[in-house]
Amino acid sequence: MYLVHVRLDGPADVPLPAGTGAAVTSCAEPGDGLEHVSVDPDGPGGPVVGLFLTAPSLAVAERRAAALCSRSLAAHFPLAPFRMASCGVVLIPEFWDRMASPTPVDGIGHNMFRPPDPPSEGDGESPE
Repeated sequence: MYLVHVRLDGPADVPLPAGTGAAVTSCAEPGDGLEHVSVDPDGPGGPVVGLFLTAPSLAVAERRAAALCSRSLAAHFPLAPFRMASCGVVLIPEFWDRMASPTPVDGIGHNMFRPPDPPSEGDGESPE
């Protein structure tokens, strides 16, 4: 399952309609893989519609989300002042920075690809 964020642009004086989530859901087709819609009318950079989709790949999920959002904006008059500004999965930079390091580590310094080494006999720690 993928969470695709669709950021909307619209006039500053026009709030996102209260029924936006239901409007998007009503335009979903069986092949879209839509599981759930979440709406943040006051998201940073403008209103954000979160689409939870099942899809075989990230690219397919993003294409389906864009198509669904386009249908919704065209089909529901209250959404007419809005346009899709962006559509995509949000990546968490800190995660990818850690993954790109020579030895990816978790938040407490452990290698993410193998468990910590057991203490050796000469390091001053006694085994229990």
